[in-house]
Amino acid sequence: MSNLLQGIDAIIFDFGNVLIDLDYPRVIQQFSKVAQKNQEEIEEMVVTAPVLQKFEMGMIGPDEFRASINNLLGTRMGETQFESIWNSMLKSISKERMEKVLEIGKRFDTFILSNTNMIHEIAYEEMIMMETGKDSLRDFVKEVYYSHEIGMRKPNLNTYKFVAEDIGLYPSRMLFLDDRLDNIEGAKRAGMKAEQIFDPD
Repeated sequence: MSNLLQGIDAIIFDFGNVLIDLDYPRVIQQFSKVAQKNQEEIEEMVVTAPVLQKFEMGMIGPDEFRASINNLLGTRMGETQFESIWNSMLKSISKERMEKVLEIGKRFDTFILSNTNMIHEIAYEEMIMMETGKDSLRDFVKEVYYSHEIGMRKPNLNTYKFVAEDIGLYPSRMLFLDDRLDNIEGAKRAGMKAEQIFDPD
């Protein structure tokens, strides 16, 4: 990691499975029970659904997303049940990990770039407050770039270019940390240094 930090002015963190632990299978399992379909079928339907990308890019709101998933699965989940299942993938936020981000921020400009959605943002902002006492994830870094707010997702090349331009640095002066290989490769194509995270702690 020390070699990666040479010539770096900014560090950009992914959020899911880097700063917050996620459990994707839990959502599929619960959808499977409600829809009475096998988990493989549910995963294929939900993960590849264009409506998920639309939701993560802010093109549709929570109500339309829920209606679309209900239609896809043949279910009638109300807002409370749906959001409970959808948020069940958010496992925990480590206070120690977030304190480390603050420590890193004393040496580098720090940012977060995350493919996420409005429902999850509300939920993990509450988790941040409970675990750390701070009001928002934005209290830990200079800026947060949520896909549903900027209207673009990783690993689309334009996403990284937008972030670099908004920060005002050459991509080569940035280090991007993410758990997904496709997102790492996207950052490298944009000219950033990038490292895949396998063990966040």
